[in-house]
Amino acid sequence: MSVHHALLCFFFLSLHITNSRTADPVTRFYGVPGGEINIECSFPSSGEWKIFCRKNCKKKNILIETRKTSDENGRYRIESDGNNQYDFVVSISALTQSDSGWYRCGLRTFSSRYSYQDFELVVAEAVLDGNDVPDLFKEAGSSVTVACSFKDSGRKRRFCRGKCEKVLVETDGVRAKRGRYSIETSGEVLYVSISALTQSDSGWYRCYLDMAFGRDPYRDFYLKVTDAVDPPASKPTAPPRFRTSSANVPVVVGVTLAAMMVLIPAVLLVSCRRRSVRDSRKRGDDGIKMENVGYENVSSQDSTYQNLSPATTDQNQIYSTLSQPT
Repeated sequence: MSVHHALLCFFFLSLHITNSRTADPVTRFYGVPGGEINIECSFPSSGEWKIFCRKNCKKKNILIETRKTSDENGRYRIESDGNNQYDFVVSISALTQSDSGWYRCGLRTFSSRYSYQDFELVVAEAVLDGNDVPDLFKEAGSSVTVACSFKDSGRKRRFCRGKCEKVLVETDGVRAKRGRYSIETSGEVLYVSISALTQSDSGWYRCYLDMAFGRDPYRDFYLKVTDAVDPPASKPTAPPRFRTSSANVPVVVGVTLAAMMVLIPAVLLVSCRRRSVRDSRKRGDDGIKMENVGYENVSSQDSTYQNLSPATTDQNQIYSTLSQPT
């Protein structure tokens, strides 16, 4: 029974350790916007190659990889003691909220494999130093972290709603967590966080220090939680009848152009034929006059020209040649 009991305890203990690291990791560091963090990475084995990256150290996530004593890439830096091949320091300057997330520092040992050390960085939304009371706006489902800066650490730290009518979480140690609320101390800065925000979380909050002597200091801020922004709806498609009409437009245009190609030549042909007829008539009238002038003394018995008289009934006839029977 003792063996089974020991195995069962070991199983639940391993689950507790795993869940504790995932939900509230010890290797968590806080920063403030515009500030800088310096984190020491220590390893049991020595090595020359050092790496600093985000998440899983894939190619696109590598920030610095070097064998130099010190090296930097933009806001990221690696610094080490030339005589110490076990430890080095990684730094990030000019912090922004987008810097929040998981990081990894590693040292490549003589076995050509990296040993890694993971940590989480949380950059606060705002820093409260008592000079102003900011309004923070967040979307539902997100989280918020506020840094409350004090001159003293106090004996007990509280994160409250309103004027501390309701205490959300409190501790006399370094950190504490209660449901969606957490509190952690780093030097003289108290970091308070709320995860999985809902609209009901909107309202006034307070960071509070319980001092042994003197006045208890506090920092207030107002949080407004809005609905998450939905993606824009897709544009509705046109009814089938509109799509059909649009599809028929090229057909109608084609038929119209074809009709014009047929009608225009026909009109031009008729116009040309009419002009030709008029010209022919004009030439015919002039010819008749000339024949009458040139042959006015010809005998009417000459049958070759007898039908060229202007009095002929066929107005469209221009010339007629009559052959006498042999």
